[in-house]
Amino acid sequence: MDEQLSLFDVVEGFSVINGEKDNNDEPNNQIKCYRTELKDVEYRTVEDLFAGFNTIKAITFSYDIGFIDSIMQQFDYGEIILGANFIVEKDDKLNNFMAEVYTNAYEAGKVIKSHKRLAEMLRDGDVEFHTPLYILDHRKIYLLKADDGRTRVITASANMSRSAWNNEHMEFYNYDDSLYCYEEYLHDFEVMWQDSQDIPYDVISAKKENDLIDGNPVLKEVKEKGRTIVLQQQEDVCEIDNVKYFIDHKKINSEYKAIIDGVNPKAKNGFIEIIPKTLEKIEHNYKKFLCKTMKVNNVSKPYPSLEFNYADKQATIDGNLLNLNPSEEEVKKDIDELLGMYENYNEFVGNSKKLKETHFKMMNAIFCSPFNAKLRCTAMLRGIKAATDSLPLFLLAASSEADSGKTFAVRAALKMMTGEDLNIMNKASCKKEDIKAAQLACKGIPFFIDELDNRFLSTIKDIIKFPSTCEENQLENQPMIIFASNDVIEPDTILRKRMVFLRFDGGLPSDIDLSATKGKGEGIIRRLGTGLYREYLRRMLDSVTEILEYMIHEKNIPDSYYPDLMEISSKTLLNILSDYGYDIPEYFKVLTWRDDYSPNANCISEDSIEDINQLYQHNRRAFTVEKEFVTIELGSDKGSQKRCENWKNTLPNELRPVYQKLRDCSKITLDRKELEKRLGYKLGSFPFFRR
Repeated sequence: MDEQLSLFDVVEGFSVINGEKDNNDEPNNQIKCYRTELKDVEYRTVEDLFAGFNTIKAITFSYDIGFIDSIMQQFDYGEIILGANFIVEKDDKLNNFMAEVYTNAYEAGKVIKSHKRLAEMLRDGDVEFHTPLYILDHRKIYLLKADDGRTRVITASANMSRSAWNNEHMEFYNYDDSLYCYEEYLHDFEVMWQDSQDIPYDVISAKKENDLIDGNPVLKEVKEKGRTIVLQQQEDVCEIDNVKYFIDHKKINSEYKAIIDGVNPKAKNGFIEIIPKTLEKIEHNYKKFLCKTMKVNNVSKPYPSLEFNYADKQATIDGNLLNLNPSEEEVKKDIDELLGMYENYNEFVGNSKKLKETHFKMMNAIFCSPFNAKLRCTAMLRGIKAATDSLPLFLLAASSEADSGKTFAVRAALKMMTGEDLNIMNKASCKKEDIKAAQLACKGIPFFIDELDNRFLSTIKDIIKFPSTCEENQLENQPMIIFASNDVIEPDTILRKRMVFLRFDGGLPSDIDLSATKGKGEGIIRRLGTGLYREYLRRMLDSVTEILEYMIHEKNIPDSYYPDLMEISSKTLLNILSDYGYDIPEYFKVLTWRDDYSPNANCISEDSIEDINQLYQHNRRAFTVEKEFVTIELGSDKGSQKRCENWKNTLPNELRPVYQKLRDCSKITLDRKELEKRLGYKLGSFPFFRR
């Protein structure tokens, strides 16, 4: 069903760039001014003016993508709002204005696509482009920030084009290095960023080169999500800039005029409402224009929300108070189903004991995840910097085999938390903006995305790299994002440090009855209830409340302190089983952040040591054993490269791993004495053991 909003009833409350509209009928003639004082006049190169900073946030009216491409070489990350790259002509016809807005969004994506390196940065999440929805932004602002806290604001008459910065035009250039100036301009930038449309990688990499709907960020948003879009018509004539066009603007503009012919959207006080029904008429015209068929899906379902009242030690789901004193029958029923689920892993090929241990680690991390955001936010307010690392907001469950039980286990955990068999999203149905929306709108209950691959991971890398947005914005209910993948086996070190990474080894045997196995699994999901998790929440609320009180009231918190929620959670689960008369399975263990989840957890290095052990047992010719060092030589394929990189990233520093990527092979050199100590045996140094 279309998700339609009527914005005309509340249009008086609408504000743009911090300028509120008065409630009376008198026009608001006040403009926002920045009072400045000239300190000095300097002569600098463009490189010097922009050098020494790590991030850039910029607004430009017209632009030269080649100049953006060159300037971005100085930065690790950027956010750029492309105000417009055309001249807006005063026209009383509403459809002409709409065509201009659509054309700008379409052109921006096409121009970025023409620069492959910049497109790759967009794919990797190192730069983001937006195009305004509500207004045509004519400002030229450049906000620079360094990792050490230094800032610079450059305000100029110069657009983001080479000719504006090489003395071909008469321009002025101001800069201010004060934090106050940066924060004021950053506020304005963030308002416009929110009121603008993302130009995602899937738009610039679309196979359909000239798709006027799927290739247009504005219309694509309405089509895919069924959302209402509101455009604000600019009343004043914009000044004229000489712009070098990369795309035939007039041709594209005429095409958009054709596909919105006869649409006649609602308009009032300069606001234009574009609802999904409007898009249906646009698509009808587009079918005639291209003689092809398109399908629109407007489907949405509310996601469960789990919230806590720590003062009263209460929990609610979707606003309904949970009974945190479940009956013994309810708890035991869930425990029986859970233990039965783990027994099914005995049928899997490989080390079933280790597989069950890994599944318990994942369930433990998922169960306690609703408390992480609250503790992160409290830690930031109290300046406890070490605390947030042990409170992850992302989890990646990876395996090289497709049938290791990852997806099923996540579904089971979410069923125990919510009582619902939640729909699963995957790389095809989930976009980058959906993850951002989940972080803001979903509360407590983890958000699960299956079938993650390296390409999709590259588009969301910046989301994972900056988890601190949770505490910076005090999002106390931000949920954990869970990924499952058979493709992303070795994420890079930067991402690994910001998520729980669990590798699952094992899979179903080839001769198993898959239909029967699936039926058994679905039966378990269907029978699982919330009794165990409600009992778990009651006990955890006591523990988490104690942590919060300590963090808030303790005056002398050690610098090395962090709350080990993983340990508290695992002990809680073990205590529940014991209190209800169950023997503790050997794969249900007390877990800690340091030993079981952190990027340098003992279990991770143990996995790498075992991998080397297995390789030595089956392919000793890959090993060259010398007096002090052991060199392992693998192939030049990507799998071998990733294997060596993983060893380098996960083995203890005592092994002194040195990785070499050569043309014909991948090599890693390790300290022989330390390796032998961890393997538990001496490596052969006889000639027939050497290459």
